[in-house]
Amino acid sequence: MLVRAQRRGIFRHVEVHTEPESWRTFTGLGGERRTLQPDLFASTTQPRFVDRWFIEVDRGTESIPTLLGKCAVYEDYRRSGIEQSAAGIFPLVIWQLPSTKRIDALAAAIARSTHLLPELFRFTLPDGLVSVMTGGAT
Repeated sequence: MLVRAQRRGIFRHVEVHTEPESWRTFTGLGGERRTLQPDLFASTTQPRFVDRWFIEVDRGTESIPTLLGKCAVYEDYRRSGIEQSAAGIFPLVIWQLPSTKRIDALAAAIARSTHLLPELFRFTLPDGLVSVMTGGAT
């Protein structure tokens, strides 16, 4: 999908890393070694800027509390500052979910959380990834 978008001229350049190349290792608050395991990491270049994305593909098989636990790992990794030191910014996290009902449930759970930054997360149905990456959807 992202390569097709590049071929159509939506992105000037696309770089994608799948598991396990997309994974990031960091030290937790207790000094333990932790690993962030996104399904994909993507970097997209448009005429004036480069965006970086962690992408999670949910097939509806895990509970919303399990997905919230994954969101908490993203927040812990963001707080480590590693990605920001290496790239200057922290990538946004895109959750690709199978239904609007599931999007609404995860978005509401994140909004109710006291330790997650809702603005860190974006949501899309399977056919909307490129639209989210180009600012067309949230």
